[in-house]
Amino acid sequence: MAGKVKLTLSVRGEIARRAKSRLALEGRSLSELVEEFLSLYDELGFLDELCRDLNLEERFYTSVEVETDRPGGPGAEKIVREIRDERSERLS
Repeated sequence: MAGKVKLTLSVRGEIARRAKSRLALEGRSLSELVEEFLSLYDELGFLDELCRDLNLEERFYTSVEVETDRPGGPGAEKIVREIRDERSERLS
């Protein structure tokens, strides 16, 4: 396991205060949060490359966009199944 590296960061005071307060309630440290973010940031590059290789759209969708664009009504289940099947065929 690689050793830890000490970093010096500059962020707005209010952001740091609110983050530390919330993290304290969760029993976590700011260092843990920064490390988690940096790991995710690194993984995003991998996912972007994977999307390009698989010819998939490289776009982040918020949960609101997913729910808004989701088909509704009596035939929604059939439409969703068709979309999934089409996606599955493209990936094969």
